[in-house]
Amino acid sequence: KQERQQVQMLFQAQESTFQLGYESGSQSALVNHLQEDLKRINFGDQGDIMHVGMALTEAITNAVDHGNLELSSALREQPDNAYRELGKQRMNEPPYRERRVQVTTRITADDATFVISDEGPGFDPSELPDPTDPENLLKASGRGMRRIRTVMDDVAFASKGNEITMTKRRQALT
Repeated sequence: KQERQQVQMLFQAQESTFQLGYESGSQSALVNHLQEDLKRINFGDQGDIMHVGMALTEAITNAVDHGNLELSSALREQPDNAYRELGKQRMNEPPYRERRVQVTTRITADDATFVISDEGPGFDPSELPDPTDPENLLKASGRGMRRIRTVMDDVAFASKGNEITMTKRRQALT
C-alpha cells in the first residue's frame, strides 16, 4: 500500500496505443485494463472509473460496428437479429476483415484523454439523432453518444467522422 501511494505521488503521465480487430473479448479486456490504470493512480472513485469504462465501451463499439463494419443503426430495430448477423458476416469479408480500431490514451495527474479511430468511411456527427427527442427514447440505438457526452468533459470528432477524442478531467479528491 505504501509503495502504491509513493508511485501515485511520482506519477506524471502515461501514454499507450492499442489496436483491436474482431478478437473475442478484446474490447472488454482493453476497457478493464484502462480502468485499472485509472484506479492505480487514484484518478477517481469506483463510480467515476466505472462511468469512464462505459463511455469507452460505447465509443469502441461504435468504432467497430458503425465504423469498421459499417452497420446501420436501423438494423437494430429489426426483430430477426439482422444487426449481429450482418456484423458476423462482415468480420470475415474484405474490406471489413482487415480494418482495425486504434485506441490511444494519455493519462496525466489532471486528466485522461482517449482517442478512438476506425478505418471506416466516417460519418457526419451533426446528423446523429437527438437522443432526448421523445421519438428516439425507446429506440434500440442512439443512446451511446448521450452516455459518452454525459460522462466525458470534452468530446470532439475528427472532420472525417471516424475518430472521437474524449477527455475526462480528474475530480478534486476530498
